[in-house]
Amino acid sequence: MEKKKISLFYIILPVFLLLLLAVFLFIRFAVLRPWLVRFETSQPKYASQEVFAELFSPADWNKIYDLAGLEEDRERFIRAMEEMTGEQTLTMVETSAGLSGDRRYIVKAGTDNLAVFTLVSEEQDKQVSWKLGGLELLMGRNPDVVLVRTLAGQRVLVDGAELGESCQVQTTETAAERYLPEGVHGRRTILWQSQGNDVTVLDENGSEVPLTLDTDSGCFIVEEPDEVPTREERDALIGAAEVYAMYMIRAANSAQLQKYFDSESAIYQTIRSSEIWIKTTSGHSFSNETVGEFCRYGEDMFSARVSMHMDVKRGNGTTKPYEVDSTLFFHRKNGAWRAFEMTNMDVQEELVHTRLVFMDGEKELGNMFVSSQDHSFTPPAVPDRPGEHFAGWAVRSREGNNVTMTVQFQPGEDGTVTLSAGYELEPMTLYAVFEK
Repeated sequence: MEKKKISLFYIILPVFLLLLLAVFLFIRFAVLRPWLVRFETSQPKYASQEVFAELFSPADWNKIYDLAGLEEDRERFIRAMEEMTGEQTLTMVETSAGLSGDRRYIVKAGTDNLAVFTLVSEEQDKQVSWKLGGLELLMGRNPDVVLVRTLAGQRVLVDGAELGESCQVQTTETAAERYLPEGVHGRRTILWQSQGNDVTVLDENGSEVPLTLDTDSGCFIVEEPDEVPTREERDALIGAAEVYAMYMIRAANSAQLQKYFDSESAIYQTIRSSEIWIKTTSGHSFSNETVGEFCRYGEDMFSARVSMHMDVKRGNGTTKPYEVDSTLFFHRKNGAWRAFEMTNMDVQEELVHTRLVFMDGEKELGNMFVSSQDHSFTPPAVPDRPGEHFAGWAVRSREGNNVTMTVQFQPGEDGTVTLSAGYELEPMTLYAVFEK
């Protein structure tokens, strides 16, 4: 009997051990392992890598724009960030979050700090997990800087406040001004710079003007309707150019010239006293007549560029070609259009006046407009600093926490800055830089 009990024990024991092993394996693989996996993946190390991969590897500037709560123009922000980071590979390093208990990570573009995000913990099913708490951009942007180019006489409102003359950083006019009567102006534009978000431009009547965004410069530009001459104006332009060319080969007389040119104007007298192109002719013809660059200066004045080809038949039967290409200015006289000026110069060439602001630290020393026709300018005098030498005028740029001064101009001994040929000024704030 005792022997039988011992045999039964040895039969039950292996079965019990197998059941125990099965329970252990079930707990290990069916219950504990998924929990361990969830626990491991919920740790900050993996959560931060997941956030970094989703937002910055590669960078999703659209999503970053939304998470950072930005209010500037989305397309301009995306373009600026793409240009700033270029082909750089972004990296992530953990930094201190203080006593908050959160985790804080800095995203770097090269050696510069680009952005920072935080992870915050939350408890679900008695297990702590980490999720994105906040995102902040650190470098490379002037989110509130607004550039607007308008026509002269238009008003600019930024966030509902009208801008004053101090916000005008550049003005342009055309060479047509040289040929217009005193008090009459050609096309003029103004570049405004301010800070804000919402931009509105109003015309002289208070009506809102449509705007387009120049994606290259990030500047808002007013839409200008294309001006075209009326049939009467076009006939006057073509007729004046033809009668001028005919007069220069003596195929037209003064009476015909006066039908298109103001006989009291200087250009009429100049044409009459000019040396003719060819003395003996036996006919002529015009072709390829075009009118372009039309510009209206009120109801009673306009200009346009007229070009055409003229073939002149010589007395010996051969043909002499001429290209007629001039800009004519017309005004209304006694109810009819008459040309009062004519030139071969490019009257649409722009003369640009650019504002420069001069600073000593945070103190403004003065500002001035410098013309594109100027070859030099004289900045305000800088204060003397014992033991230091004035090195020049520099622009200030900021990358992360680093501020860089780049010298743009170094005045000569007389204090004058000489501009190199072809140099195009941009609106700048210039800072006096000193060296020991």
